[in-house]
Amino acid sequence: MKIRFLGQSGYILKTDNSKIIIDPYLSDSVNRVASRPRTLPIPINPHDICCDAVICTHNHLDHLDPDTVSQIPSKQKYITTNEGKAELERLGRKNVTALNIGDTVNIGDFEITAVFADHTVEAFGLIIRSEGITLYFSGDTLYNEKLFEIVKYKPDFAFICINGRLGNMNVNEALVTAEKIGASVNIPNHYDMFESNSENPLLFSEHIKGGFVMDFNKEYTLEKTKII
Repeated sequence: MKIRFLGQSGYILKTDNSKIIIDPYLSDSVNRVASRPRTLPIPINPHDICCDAVICTHNHLDHLDPDTVSQIPSKQKYITTNEGKAELERLGRKNVTALNIGDTVNIGDFEITAVFADHTVEAFGLIIRSEGITLYFSGDTLYNEKLFEIVKYKPDFAFICINGRLGNMNVNEALVTAEKIGASVNIPNHYDMFESNSENPLLFSEHIKGGFVMDFNKEYTLEKTKII
């Protein structure tokens, strides 16, 4: 399995036969709306997105971005929350599936399960399984002991928010959560897109088993217990 980090909470996952995109923020709409310019270049032209599904973990601009969605080819399939579905349909998107916590869908080579997240709006995290590997993406979430229940999925990789603002765990809370979940590889995210909402990822990665900081827009290979 290949993975590419798009900044913030955005990722591309692909196998030889399937590709999904998680939380693509590919514009500068947060700057337009809230005067928070992006600090990273836009890694993909949204017009070029062609995948099995775009997943938006909740209806905030840096996860479900109307400026990005408006440029993605309209036939694209989306997976999101109920609130996200309403927003995507308002934007004219028709191929939208809403997941509730515990729901599972199969998209190509990927099995996708919506799991608990505690955010300021309806949100979910993700358990994604493919090729014998299990990945956990926290999405945006506050610290909550219910997150510890992710351990039952036995994730090999955990991608955890660390910025500590606007409805997200801080580094120390993320470390406790990661330790409880017990993944072999732990990767911080949601720390790099806006100067006003950033954190040093090394404060997480240097204090957790299997800590790893992904380079922006670089593609990696995932194996059962390591990232290459």
